[in-house]
Amino acid sequence: MSDTVSLHALKALVEKKTNKKTLVKVIWNEQEKLTLFIIPNMKIQSFIYDEKEGYMFYDQEGKPVTRDIPLIVSEKNLADGKVLLGESGNRGLLLNHQPLTHEDRLFLQTYSL
Repeated sequence: MSDTVSLHALKALVEKKTNKKTLVKVIWNEQEKLTLFIIPNMKIQSFIYDEKEGYMFYDQEGKPVTRDIPLIVSEKNLADGKVLLGESGNRGLLLNHQPLTHEDRLFLQTYSL
């Protein structure tokens, strides 16, 4: 069974790891819905998924967003308003392109109490 955590706790972890204020933005297209944890000045209007490149994001002018997005949560990782973290041995969510560490999981566990 995998652990779950609230979006609020996950937002606190992203802010702690990036040392920046974080916004939660929900964006969708015809295929899926994503929850993005972004910094306030990132302007993202749309996205597509490419099997080679992964998710590619675009701004209001249609230009590719080149800055890294700290955390992307797909709708398959959401259940009952909570985020599924996956098994500890599983890559699961990637924060700044890295799997969650044991310390990250402890932070989320204590934050949720």
